[in-house]
Amino acid sequence: MELAEIEKRTRAGFVDWDGPSLVVTPLTKGGSGRRFVRIERESGGESLIAMHFTRERPDNERFAAVTDFLYACQTAVPRILARDEDSDLIWLEDLGETDLHDLREGDWETVRRPRYESTLKSVFRVHRILESNPPENLPELEPGFDRELYRWEQGYFFDHFVRPFAPPGAGAVRDDPALRVLAEELANEPRSLVHRDFQSTNVMLKDGNCYLIDYQGLRWGLPEYDVASMIYDPYCPFSEEQVSRLASYYLGLKRSAGDRESTHDYEKRLARCALQRLMQALGAYGFLGLEKGKREFLQHIPEAVARLRRVAVDRGYLPELAPCLEASSPERFQP
Repeated sequence: MELAEIEKRTRAGFVDWDGPSLVVTPLTKGGSGRRFVRIERESGGESLIAMHFTRERPDNERFAAVTDFLYACQTAVPRILARDEDSDLIWLEDLGETDLHDLREGDWETVRRPRYESTLKSVFRVHRILESNPPENLPELEPGFDRELYRWEQGYFFDHFVRPFAPPGAGAVRDDPALRVLAEELANEPRSLVHRDFQSTNVMLKDGNCYLIDYQGLRWGLPEYDVASMIYDPYCPFSEEQVSRLASYYLGLKRSAGDRESTHDYEKRLARCALQRLMQALGAYGFLGLEKGKREFLQHIPEAVARLRRVAVDRGYLPELAPCLEASSPERFQP
């Protein structure tokens, strides 16, 4: 949909906005058949976000229902201000331009750690919703994490990272039984609702609060998959101590809610989820960088490899991956 049409429909949908001069600005956030546009009054400082989506992906159609559900659960998400279902247009609260990723160079103790803890606390509300006791108002979800999806993520890693970047012969690891065991063990765990792409660019910061976005992939899975996605996020710098502190903070949230799982079992599940998530991320970087021509994603590969090596090889959770993580020429990963 063209910008002029979005402005026209905004004026029609918001009577108070029909007269004033408006500034219409496309935003770079978005993708997968979604377009975001900020619409501002030139006077008064008010603004909102218009989202136009296509139906090429089922999760785009679920965005409104998932937003309504999360908002009803008192999860920090943008409010829907209006919707035009016939035109596939939704108007949302404007959360500004600052996301968690923008703070990556900030002081850890005073700037980053408090926001990360607040973000984990926000997603913990989602994780408290159990598949064994689903709420009546639960919307339609994306297919949940099961053995097949975990194996698909592993295949994605081998197809789009190992094949183009790893040394010859590393692809044989794909058939190692340890990978099948990883998928089966994760699939046998009790599931909760998870965000699915819980990382720094999907958390907006406004008025001291942390808001989740890009959550239309909501599904049943393991909370630790979300936690690993955030604290092993290759987009942002983390020391081992910082990762450990955030992992402990989330365990504290579980303990405060009555969970008495041992620290050992929690840390083991978190590490296994980190393996899975980092393999998925490396597959995504290779796919987007090489197949889609978005070479800026390639620059995140070295950090993702280093983090996967620390968990898989150095900590011994999946040493079989070592041949896949041998150093490759740094120039290959330049945008």
